[in-house]
Amino acid sequence: MAMLRRLWPSSLAGRLVVLLVAALALAQIALLVVLRSQRDAMVDGIAHSQALNQTVTFVRLLAAYPPDEGERIAAAFRSRETCAGVTQAAPPPGDTSVERGLARILKRMLHGVETGEPGVTIDPDGADEHGCGASAGPPAPPAPPDGDDDDDNGRPRPPRPHAAAVIMTVPLADGRVATMRSRIEVPGQWNRAATLSFLISSLAVALMAVIVIRLETRSLRTLAAASERFGRGEAVERLPEIGPSEAVAVTRAFNTMQERLSLFLKDRLRLLASISHDLRTPLTTLRLKAEFIEDEAMREDIVATLDELTVICEATLAFTRAEATTEPTATIDLAGLIGDVAEEFRLAGGAVAVSGAAPLPYPCRPVALKRALRNLIENAIRYGGHADVTAAPDAGGVRITIDDSGPGLPEGRIEEAFQPFVRIEPSRNAETGGIGLGLAIARSIIRAHGGTLALANRPEGGLRAEISLPRA
Repeated sequence: MAMLRRLWPSSLAGRLVVLLVAALALAQIALLVVLRSQRDAMVDGIAHSQALNQTVTFVRLLAAYPPDEGERIAAAFRSRETCAGVTQAAPPPGDTSVERGLARILKRMLHGVETGEPGVTIDPDGADEHGCGASAGPPAPPAPPDGDDDDDNGRPRPPRPHAAAVIMTVPLADGRVATMRSRIEVPGQWNRAATLSFLISSLAVALMAVIVIRLETRSLRTLAAASERFGRGEAVERLPEIGPSEAVAVTRAFNTMQERLSLFLKDRLRLLASISHDLRTPLTTLRLKAEFIEDEAMREDIVATLDELTVICEATLAFTRAEATTEPTATIDLAGLIGDVAEEFRLAGGAVAVSGAAPLPYPCRPVALKRALRNLIENAIRYGGHADVTAAPDAGGVRITIDDSGPGLPEGRIEEAFQPFVRIEPSRNAETGGIGLGLAIARSIIRAHGGTLALANRPEGGLRAEISLPRA
């Protein structure tokens, strides 16, 4: 079963071709079986009928003439196909339904002749054992050597028949037994013409199936590619609804789903932007009113809180603007992009080391991906003092790791760090630790590319951020 699973095609086109060829093979075999059965039935019917008639005539003549004429009468019935004789004992008759049926027919045909119970035996391999000697008629032509299927003119010979023998015995009234042995030729089960016909028809059906199926499944391949791009966050144009009715229905459902999701995302981002924008005015008003508070300590606390709310609103606006931006996809050198981000931090005094600098061509949205890398490297420098970045291809696509030597994160709260506006360490503030959007934005961008972003504490200390981008 494991071998069959490995050989079974994975594509729809391949499976349909295999099924069509298998169906054709079964149809050809069934047709050959039917034709063979009909032909054998016809040959057997004729041969049995001739054998029965010859046997009846032979028995009637033996009964009508003196016993000393028996050998001369038998000689008259001997040929290459039949062998008649008179013996003193009858062999045991056959016991199959066909043999018993033929014996009953023979008995009815001998009505009026005083005989014993007839017997019939069919010997599938006894056609050449009639033992009639030279009197059996002219010899049969020699069979061609094995593998020689053509005659002297290069034309294919008909298939060589297989011979069987029908032995009929009838006890006479005087104790003698009339024996008639008839040779029946059964055509071969297969020949070169049938094989060639099957191969040609199979190849023709397979070729037509490949062409037709590839044409009919083209819309499905287009849909699969569009789904992959849409899953990476790329803008996908409405797909043409062509092909079979099932493909049209699937494509139409994809177009509708894409439009609804796009509208939902736009409405959500628009709502967030509106809320953040509308909060600016009351925050500004509160800040102005806070300046009139006489208690200096209270005034500073309120102003600090209002400043933090203002930063959150500004960050939310920046986040929604970035999410709403439709950046085209371009194939870039991912290693070069990482090097550019690292150089920006080095110029600002940050410690960034990059390894695995071999070119990595990858289709992405460069500005968005650069922002995600910048957020992760910035976190590593801020909390770990430095960032070690490694990029390398793997079996699934591209893997990027960003390591630091900081305190890491509590094991039970690693996933919580990706939530917007969540800061794991209470001491962090807008000046030292941001407002908790960096990781959320980075994961959103990576997921929009069809990848994953995970955090894990390193055994030697520090935190590792691992990006896995799928194969393009």
